[in-house]
Amino acid sequence: MRVWHVNIKQKMNTTSKLKNIMSGAAFAFFAFFSAFIAPDALSQTASVEFVLKGGECVSRQYGLEKMPDGTLRLRVPKSEIAPQTDYAEVSADFASAAKGEDGYLVFPRGEIVEYDVPDGKVSVGKFIMPLFGMKTPRSVFWAHLKTLRHEAEAYVSVSGGKCVPVIRYCISQTGFGAYDDIVVEYKFLPLDAGYVDIGKAYRKYQLDRGVVKPIKDRIRENPWLGYVAKSIPVRIQYHGSKKRQDKDFTPETEPPLIPVLDFRESVKFVDAFKKSGIDDVTFCSAGWQSGGYDGRFPDLFPVPEELGGEAALREFISHVKSLGYMIHAHTNTSDCYMCSRMWDNASIVAKNPDGSLQRGHYWGGGRAYKLCAKNARDKFLFKQLEKVRDLGFQAPHYIDVFSAIPPYMCADPKHPGTREEMAEVQRDIAEYCKKLFGGFSSECGFDHLAGQLDYINYVSSRMQQWRKAKLGKAKKGTFFEKMSRYVDRYVPLWEIVYHGIILSNPDRLTQNHTAGQSKSTSSGDLSFNQRDGIQDPYATLKLAEFGGRPIFYTSSFKDIKYIKKAYDEFLPLRHLQLEFIEDHKYIAPDVTLTLFGNGEKIVCNYGASDFVYEGKTVKPMSYILAK
Repeated sequence: MRVWHVNIKQKMNTTSKLKNIMSGAAFAFFAFFSAFIAPDALSQTASVEFVLKGGECVSRQYGLEKMPDGTLRLRVPKSEIAPQTDYAEVSADFASAAKGEDGYLVFPRGEIVEYDVPDGKVSVGKFIMPLFGMKTPRSVFWAHLKTLRHEAEAYVSVSGGKCVPVIRYCISQTGFGAYDDIVVEYKFLPLDAGYVDIGKAYRKYQLDRGVVKPIKDRIRENPWLGYVAKSIPVRIQYHGSKKRQDKDFTPETEPPLIPVLDFRESVKFVDAFKKSGIDDVTFCSAGWQSGGYDGRFPDLFPVPEELGGEAALREFISHVKSLGYMIHAHTNTSDCYMCSRMWDNASIVAKNPDGSLQRGHYWGGGRAYKLCAKNARDKFLFKQLEKVRDLGFQAPHYIDVFSAIPPYMCADPKHPGTREEMAEVQRDIAEYCKKLFGGFSSECGFDHLAGQLDYINYVSSRMQQWRKAKLGKAKKGTFFEKMSRYVDRYVPLWEIVYHGIILSNPDRLTQNHTAGQSKSTSSGDLSFNQRDGIQDPYATLKLAEFGGRPIFYTSSFKDIKYIKKAYDEFLPLRHLQLEFIEDHKYIAPDVTLTLFGNGEKIVCNYGASDFVYEGKTVKPMSYILAK
C-alpha cells in the first residue's frame, strides 16, 4: 500500500526539504533521533526515488505490508515506474545507522561495512545473491530481492550522520523498461544475530523450497561427485590459443592458432601428475575446440588439427580416465566472434533495443560479442553438446561465464529475452548438461544457477581487487578503489549459504595459491602460465578460512610441484567439502574461527605473534584444524 508521494522537479527528497526548513541543530537532532527508533515504532515505510533520464527526480514513500511471520514486504507496481526512468533507488526508512555506532552492513559476497565510513555514496556491485543484511543495536534484518535482482546494484549512502543501504534498480538498462514489480522482503532476526544467521536463514530458504540439495545427498545418485569433491581441479589453460587482439577478424583474417599443450603432449602432462603422487585430479580441458581458447565461439568443431585433431583428443581423454582421473570439457555460451563460421550476419548476437550489437571484452577470437543464450538453446547448442559428450568428456560439464555475471538480455525481435528470462534459459541449458553429462559447473557464484551447479572455479574476484586497493595498488577513482574506502573486511557469507552444496574456491586471490603470481593478469594471455612460485600466506589462509577447494589454471609442467604441495595441504581438509559452515567469527582481532557441520574448526592466525587455541599454538600467518 502506498502511503504518500511527492513530485520533485529537482533532485531533492523529503529529508532534504526538512533540512532546509529546520535549523542545523534541529536537523541534527532529528537525524540522530530517527536513527534510534525501534522498527516497530516506525510507520514501516520505504522511500523510493525515481531518477528520470533528464536528471529530474520523483520521490515516493510506500507502506510495507506486514506478513504473518513478521516479514515486511515492499511492492512497487511496475505501472508506477515511468518509461523515462533511468533508475529507481529503494531504502527502507527503518534501515539506517548513526555513524560510529555498533553493527555493520553485510553484502552478498561477504563485504562488511562498519558505520565509521566517510560521507558519500558508493556501489558495492551487482547482487551475487539477492540479499543484503544489516545489524544495529535496534534491529537485525536481511533484505531479500524477490524480483529484478539481475537489474539491481547495492549501494552504501552516508550523509548527515547516517549510513543507509540502498538498492538501485537500473531501469534504463533492462532493455524492456520495468518489466516486473519491484518486490523486496525485509526479514527480521533476534538482536544477537549476525551475518552467520543471515547466511543460514537464506540457506534454509533455498533448501526448504528444493532449489538446492547438499552434496552428501547428491553423491548417492552421482558417485563421481564424491571424487570431484576430494580432488584438485586443474583447468588445462590451455591446449591452444591465439594471441589476443582488440580487433574484429573474419575467417580469412583471423590469426593462426598457437599450440600450447597439444593433445599428445597433454598425455605426458597428466602422466607427470601421476608420477608426482597426486592421486585425485579433475581436469577441465580448455582450448580444445575450433579456433582454440575463446577463438571462434560458438564454433566448437572441428577439433583443431594443429593440436592433433579429434583422434588425438579422444586418445587423450581415454588416457586421463585410464589413470583414474576425471576430465570434462570447457565450452562457452556467452561469447561469439566474427571469425566464427556460424556468424551469419550477427544473427547469433544479443542486441540492444536500438538494434546494435552487445559487445564484450576481447580474447583469442578478437573482439567478443555477447551471444544470445536463448537463440543458441533453440537453434544449435544441444546438438553441439551431444557431440562434445560423444568425444568422451565426463561430468560436470563446464560452461564459462554463466555464473560470473548477470545474464545478458536480448532485444532482437527474433529471440528477445529479459535478464530474468535469460536466467531461466541458462537453467534450461545447465539442466540439459546434467542430463547429458551427469553434472554441471561454471565460473563464479551468481546463484541463479545454484540448483544446477556442482562446482564453480571461484566465487568472485572482489577479494583480490579489494586487497590491492587496501595496499594502495589500485588506480584512484576505480570501482574497487572507491569501494575499499567503505568495505572493512570480507566474511564467508556466500560459503555459509553454499559450502557443502556447491564446491568452490573463494576468489581469484586464492587460485593457483602455491604457484605464485602470474606475469599476466588475464587467463587469456599466452604468458598466463608463467608464474613466480612465491606462495602468499595470506591467500593460503583465506582459502582455509573460507573452506575453499584449491584450483589451478595451468598448462605448465613446472606447476605440478606446486599443485602437489597444495594437494598435500588439502588432504587433511578435503572431507570438509561435504559439510555446511555453521559458524564463523573473529576470536581475536587477527584470528578467525570457522566451524563446520561435523564439529571441526579451522582457526586462522593473521597476526604477527603466536595464538593459543584450546591448548594448541597457531603460528603467525598459519592455521590449524581443531578436531
